[in-house]
Parts: sequence; C-alpha cells; structure tokens
Amino acid sequence: MKEKRFTPERIETLRPNEIFVFGSNLAGHHDGGASRIAYRRFGAAWGKSEGHYGQTYAIPTMQLGLKTIEHHVDKFLAYAKRHPELTFLVTPIGCGVAGFKDEEIAPLFLDALPLENVILPKRFVTLLEEQQKAQFKALMHWKLGLGNMAKLFNGEDPMPKKDKVATKDRWELKPIPADLVSESPMVLSVSPAQMDILKRGHIPEAQEDHWFMYCDDHHIRYYRSWTGICAFEAHYHREPGGFLIDHLKMNQGLAEFGVNGDKAGIALFLYLISAEVGGNSAWAWEEYLKAWERGISPR
Repeated sequence: MKEKRFTPERIETLRPNEIFVFGSNLAGHHDGGASRIAYRRFGAAWGKSEGHYGQTYAIPTMQLGLKTIEHHVDKFLAYAKRHPELTFLVTPIGCGVAGFKDEEIAPLFLDALPLENVILPKRFVTLLEEQQKAQFKALMHWKLGLGNMAKLFNGEDPMPKKDKVATKDRWELKPIPADLVSESPMVLSVSPAQMDILKRGHIPEAQEDHWFMYCDDHHIRYYRSWTGICAFEAHYHREPGGFLIDHLKMNQGLAEFGVNGDKAGIALFLYLISAEVGGNSAWAWEEYLKAWERGISPR
C-alpha cells in the first residue's frame, strides 16, 4: 500500500510539479501568513485572489462565509482533477487570520481524499477520516439496525408491537444460498422470559425496519425484510433453567451490507438477539463495529 502523504508543516522549497495552495483575501493582497510565502517565494500574483499563478493556487477565504469558501474549494478540486500532472500541497487555508476552525474547513476537502495529486494537512485528513467513519457507522445502523430506524433516529422506540406471532408463512422467505452458508458454534444462554419474546418473532411495521424473524421449536431465523433472504439461522435447545443457542448459520452474502466475515456476523447476530429481547444491545453493536474495523472476534 502506498504510504499516505501529508502537507509539510513548513514548506521551504517546491519540486517543479508541486503547487503551493493557500488562502487569500478578496483583494489578492498577499501580505501575511501563507499568502506572503506564496507571493515572495512561489510566484503568487499580487491582486489575484483566486487561481493558479506560478507555483501557487489561491483560494479566497478572508471576508467570506463557509458556503462561499466551499464553492471556491470545489473549483480548486475540479482544477486539480484536470491537471493530474501537478501535485497540489494544500495548507490549512482559512484556519489562520481568517478565523475558521479545522472542523469547519476540513469537511470542504472530503472529495480530495481519493485524489492522489491533492495533498492535505495531516490534521485535515484525521478529521475527514473520523467523519467518514461516523458516516459509515450511521449508514450501517440504518441498514443493519433492528426495528424502524427512522423512529430510532427521531428518539422513538423503533421496535414493532408484539401483538402478533411471526410465522414462516407471514413473509415471502428464502433460505441461505448453499454456497454462502458459514457455520459457527455458539454458547449463548437465553432465559425463559427472553425466549417468550423471541418466540413471538419480529414483524416489521415499516420499510425502515430491515428485519423479519420467526422462531420455532428449534431455530431462530432472521431474514432481510426487503429480499426475504435468510441472514441467520440459530439452533437452540432447552436446558435446566432456560435455553441455550449452540450453533449459528450465517449468510456470507451479508458482505454487501458491510458484514465482512464471520466475526462481524457473530457480533451482528448478538446485537439482534440483545435488541430483540430489550437488553443492552449497545455493547454488541460496538463489538460489530470493532469486528468490522479491526477484523477481531467479539469479546
């Protein structure tokens, strides 16, 4: 993997194909901060507030709001895409005398992350990667969370009523494709009260709930509600004082939703079961995210 590169804290010299990207004022008077360096060393044009001059590219930031700066950043990124032969070293524009915070400016450069010829300050990249992770987590919760996620995000109870018992004939259901079955042993105790809840199943009441589940005398089966394809089939048996889930079949096709492997799959199933019975499912969801991010098994 190619080592990630960041804009140096101090730029003394430039290679022939490198461009110094700095924030300017609307008058193009480059008399302070990075703009002064751009003018004195790298060929910025006095009186030009935007664009490519010498080995510099000016982006207006002073006396402007974030929306306007975003427009100018977009113009710069479009220019960088048209000139892959150049490497653009972006300084922390707007975060000096212009008075903006990194948290305000860095998101404007989100589209720069995949561009190999646009180099960003490390502090911008750190913020952008954190933002991407947060967005991914929210997306995964929407896709994989149990219950009506629209209600959850509005602070309401996302779970459907349990006034009807789910059975296999209540939904158009499909088994796990034989070539996508993955199996794992489990040791998960379930109390009689929890099993009573599980046996009522899970019938989605809205499109925003992506799961259907029914439970018979030996198995708990979770299905994707839109496709009807089985995602999990857990075998359980009665034991003194309650029940034990002892085996889990998983659908490896869940990879298209971000479930990358058995370890993440097990964590997701533990989340579903915990959420179904009204337990503390937050820990299991965090274990799923850890398994996705690090490839480690749930603890």
